Amino acid sequence: MGLYNLLVKPFVRNKSMAEASHICLRYYRTMGRIPFARTLNRWFFGNKPSGLEREVFGLSFYNPVGLGAGLDIQGELYNDLSNLGVSFVEVGPVREGNVKNVIMHVQKDSPKDILALCIEQDYLTTFTLAYDFFDFFVIDLSADPSVEHIEPLLESRIGEQQYKPIIIKLPDYLTDSEIESFAEYSMVNNIDGIEIRSLEHLHHIYSYTKGRLPLIANSHIDTPEMAAEALKAGASLVEIRTGLVKEGPRVVSNTLKHLLKLKENTINEESSSSIQDSQSA
Repeated sequence: MGLYNLLVKPFVRNKSMAEASHICLRYYRTMGRIPFARTLNRWFFGNKPSGLEREVFGLSFYNPVGLGAGLDIQGELYNDLSNLGVSFVEVGPVREGNVKNVIMHVQKDSPKDILALCIEQDYLTTFTLAYDFFDFFVIDLSADPSVEHIEPLLESRIGEQQYKPIIIKLPDYLTDSEIESFAEYSMVNNIDGIEIRSLEHLHHIYSYTKGRLPLIANSHIDTPEMAAEALKAGASLVEIRTGLVKEGPRVVSNTLKHLLKLKENTINEESSSSIQDSQSA
């Protein structure tokens, strides 16, 4: 039994997600102060297994599993969390009032892997301040799902020297027709992807766009099986903050092993089917 199971799981079991995330963050903050902890975590969790690499939004992810916003809100522990095996960490959500503190942390501790920023308010000001410090941006439209918030960001990006992906995060209370409108807007206006919680909506977008729009599943994923289900539904990437908080760091390595096993099984089945077809020809 690991330290997380002993020290954290009993205290987060009956807590709200916000309270549990706070307890979880304190644990990882403490572990990050241990000498050589980052090196040991990278070695122990073996966070770069070959065979799960993919390119999404023009960025190279070494596996499809990431950590969603809501845990590392202030950008303090993204490197420690990356060492657990996720290929990207989404910092935030932030707004103008706290983004400068987040930027300060990033300047002090250069990101080792892909780092995203989730912006929930003051979109344009926060986006322009943070542009040089993150690999992609998630614009959380949960409070007010309107493309009016996005258009100034697209115009601002034109003036930047380096293109960086913009992802819109949609609430799960939208209707199918509203979801379709956002999907069409995204494909026409160079929105790089959509992050969404509902797997039903995710699969609807995937089918509606014929897989042309990258999708991030942010759907309270707790187990390796749920991550696999989201990828099968059409997600390009999955976020497992809920699983990490409730189950601890082993959920990442277990998920990666499960995905690798499924991929190997698929390859073996396809190979067997190909042999049978050639024999019957």
